[in-house]
Amino acid sequence: MTHLFDILKKERDGAFVWVEAADDIATAKARLQQLSAESAEEFVIFREIDQRVILTSTKHRQAAA
Repeated sequence: MTHLFDILKKERDGAFVWVEAADDIATAKARLQQLSAESAEEFVIFREIDQRVILTSTKHRQAAA
């Protein structure tokens, strides 16, 4: 099964670490909000189809990328 979205955590050195995959944007956004509420780390939703970060979220802010 191919997932359309990946949730990645941004490391301090700027590298990204894969956290999990989601099949739809609603699920990805909900999971991003949950991860952000639990951690001060920055997380992103990465869209596989066009290889783009489409949403960035941290505990203190959320903004479209």
